[in-house]
Amino acid sequence: MAQGAGWLDRVFYPRSVAVVGSKEADDHRWLRSVIPFKGPKYHVNVDRTEWPGAEALGFPNYDSLMDIPEEVDYVLVSVPAAVVPRVLDDCVKKGVKAVHLYTAGFGETGTEEGRRLERLVVQKAKEGNISLVGPNCLGVFNPEVGLRFSQNQYYYEHGNFGFISQSGSQSGGLISEALQHGLKVSKVVSMGNGIVLDSPDYMDYFAADDDTKVVGMFLEGVRDGRRFFTSLRNLCQRKPALVWKVGQTEDGARAVSSHSGSKNSPPEIWDAMLRQCGAIGVDNVDDLINTAKAILHGGPMNGPRLGLIAVSGGHATEMASVFSKEGLRVPTLTDRSYARILEHFDVVGGSYRNPMEGRTLGIEANMINLLDVLNEDENIDAVVHEISANRQAGGRDPGFFERRMNTMLEFRQRTPKPYFVVMNVSFSQSDMESVQQTYRRLMDGGIPTFYGFSGGAKAIANAVRYHQFHAEIQESRD
Repeated sequence: MAQGAGWLDRVFYPRSVAVVGSKEADDHRWLRSVIPFKGPKYHVNVDRTEWPGAEALGFPNYDSLMDIPEEVDYVLVSVPAAVVPRVLDDCVKKGVKAVHLYTAGFGETGTEEGRRLERLVVQKAKEGNISLVGPNCLGVFNPEVGLRFSQNQYYYEHGNFGFISQSGSQSGGLISEALQHGLKVSKVVSMGNGIVLDSPDYMDYFAADDDTKVVGMFLEGVRDGRRFFTSLRNLCQRKPALVWKVGQTEDGARAVSSHSGSKNSPPEIWDAMLRQCGAIGVDNVDDLINTAKAILHGGPMNGPRLGLIAVSGGHATEMASVFSKEGLRVPTLTDRSYARILEHFDVVGGSYRNPMEGRTLGIEANMINLLDVLNEDENIDAVVHEISANRQAGGRDPGFFERRMNTMLEFRQRTPKPYFVVMNVSFSQSDMESVQQTYRRLMDGGIPTFYGFSGGAKAIANAVRYHQFHAEIQESRD
């Protein structure tokens, strides 16, 4: 169904919305979800006992879509599966451009009736030129226009991370989790079974969407492998794509089939396809969010060579091991850099080779000098700075923590190199509220920040791989 760059605009930017089949039994969830929508919105239900609740929420009521006097762009359908074909008939007559089919009970059931209904839905949508999202999904989240999954998302700020998911719970959870990490989304689509609009359609749209800078995906399977490959490759040539694929074991594949009806592919074929396209494979939501942060806020990674700053000797050795196992390098610095470091470094009880650590770095002038050295050293592509999340890290010096924060935030403003922070969280010693405040302060200051070495190392390694792939693409074009 691929068309022009704006062919899904009525899906993500409808001018009017109608909710069909809202119910008091679920607190009129879908009516409440579109209350922030900025255009005209309506409620359609043949059961007039549901009308007072809708009216109380500010929605005009109609027995049928055909009774609405104005045009309707986007229809959210929450009725039994057997009723869906009749609703689609009215959508076709009304000239509706997009339909979000929340209803389940189609091919994913494995029953003949479910498959029959699914074939009928596909036929009616295609004949009516309707862009159909779903079925069995939460639909579209676009905070810019007020399309949400639930009333709890009313005040979500618009961002630049796009997400495509075959799972409703994973898409809703991603929005909440990303917000906690300072990562705001542009658009999210919970696509469910994807029987009309499939993942390649959304990839094509996000590839051309100026608001979306990085695209994440949660996928259970692929219907058309060749088309998926073509769309993913095109997307990766324009912006980063992070792919979280499940169902790659026998048990996982069985769970996927019963959830969305998706078919699985062998892991080795899948991994080879991601490499050819230049997509980044991730294994969980933490990897997805961390990698998106590293790419969006870290800046271009010119190479894998890191300057590491640790809080202690033991952490330094662990840090070097974890980051190098991800394919990153911890090189020696230039002789000139070592000479400059030693001008402000006490070698007793510390190490300055890389990683760097020691009590002498508790003096702010020494830390500033070290950061400047790493910034200017030609052997270093990026700086990774471990800090203690405990605000009492300065011991008896009450001003230490604030001075260190200022040093780091100022360095972020003046360095052209990617600068990352890893927070060392000791749950027995750290107040988690203050930890989160520190995290938000660093993220708001433009410093990609991670909890622990492992998550940071994976994310930075993924960012390096993406930028290397992108550099190769640019070289081939020149």
